[in-house]
Amino acid sequence: MSGEKMTSLQKMAVLAPEGMLLAGITGLGYFSAYLSDLGYKSHFHIPSMFVEINLNSVVLSVCVIIFTLFIAFLSITVPRLRRVGPYLFSFFITASVAVVIGMKLGFSLSRTNLFTLIFYFLLCTGLLLLFFQLTKKENRITNLAAVMVLSGLMIFVSYSSGSLIAQNQKFFLVSDGKSPLVVVDTYKDSLVVAPFDPKTKTVAPRYQFVHLESDLNAKLNFSMKKVGPLNISTE
Repeated sequence: MSGEKMTSLQKMAVLAPEGMLLAGITGLGYFSAYLSDLGYKSHFHIPSMFVEINLNSVVLSVCVIIFTLFIAFLSITVPRLRRVGPYLFSFFITASVAVVIGMKLGFSLSRTNLFTLIFYFLLCTGLLLLFFQLTKKENRITNLAAVMVLSGLMIFVSYSSGSLIAQNQKFFLVSDGKSPLVVVDTYKDSLVVAPFDPKTKTVAPRYQFVHLESDLNAKLNFSMKKVGPLNISTE
């Protein structure tokens, strides 16, 4: 970057203390994992008080955040990448997030949500392009706007990813019997189960928490079945 003046955001990216970056990335990882689980539970009408952050979600969120910030760092600090980088990496980052969501769904998406996913893809790509354009300007207001755009994008992607997974998930644990129960989630050492109608693929939001060591759990036999995507009744 010799011979070129760095913007305030570029200086912050280069000179930020490692400890601050590590703490910020870890905090964003936990926050992203929380929002993803919140989006998942909101689809099934499960109260936010039962949101739970697990280690796998945090690690995945941190990896995605590190990758995103690394690409953003290269795009605003490496002179050769400033022209092509924003367009190339805006698409590449969004595609990578889509692949991560696809891996959780087995790359199976319902047709009803296909246009929603395309809209989200274009929106995220556009916001990333806006972020890169804002970082080029030597102005504190635009630099602050760039940080807000990137933060808002992370929040949107985290929440939407959990919601999309809930809307498109096809395989669930279902109990045997005339009145089947479906496991929609877990909370600590309990299964979150609800009444399930196999004919309409509808779940009644009357949830029970079945502890893994309880007598009720011993009487229930669960098997993995392709019953989704599930509909939520409005009762």
